Amino acid sequence: MNARHAIVLAAGRGSRLGRGPKALLPWGDEVLATRAARAALGAGCSVTVAVGPGARIARRRLRERCPAAHVVAVHDAALGMSASLRAAVLPLIATGVSPEAVIVLLVDQPGVGSAVIRELFRAHVPGRVTRAVWAGVPGNPILFDTGHLLSAAARAEGDAGARAWIRMHPDLVDDVECGNLGRGDDIDTPEDLLAWNDPDTSRAPSCGTALHPLP
Repeated sequence: MNARHAIVLAAGRGSRLGRGPKALLPWGDEVLATRAARAALGAGCSVTVAVGPGARIARRRLRERCPAAHVVAVHDAALGMSASLRAAVLPLIATGVSPEAVIVLLVDQPGVGSAVIRELFRAHVPGRVTRAVWAGVPGNPILFDTGHLLSAAARAEGDAGARAWIRMHPDLVDDVECGNLGRGDDIDTPEDLLAWNDPDTSRAPSCGTALHPLP
């Protein structure tokens, strides 16, 4: 496992989007799960991808495109993002060789590429939390020291992920503007997907509901 590690949360059912599991949403010549894993690998990270519904197909796609990625199945994915986060951090505990820092990526942010991930690692100060900001709006990804991430995962509930831990420790968070390197809007609804298919993909991401403030 590298000193830099990435977790891709990809266990969502995609019920609001209505296109099946988000991990398997076609994106160019691949699917969102492989796109996110390749972005992390391209930034020099080892990668864990947490998958839920459609896990068998997701494993096959990842094996084909990203054989270096470690895949974990989230059997209680219906409980929300917190279950995915806990499942993804278990290998960090089991191996006994933890990375120095871990970035948490959402599978449905196709505008987050290797350049964004590298920038967050470049800006990261050990002992602190580094959060992407998009056009001034805090969002995802978020980079943690491993100890902080384990603490956040233990406290996570429902679909909030690390949100409760972040709210308890706002003094530890450093925000890094990433709007010049990618896009922070995610794909939750058919309207979000339509916006991504807009020819004017160079426009700044919306600051509305398409952004999840925290994982």
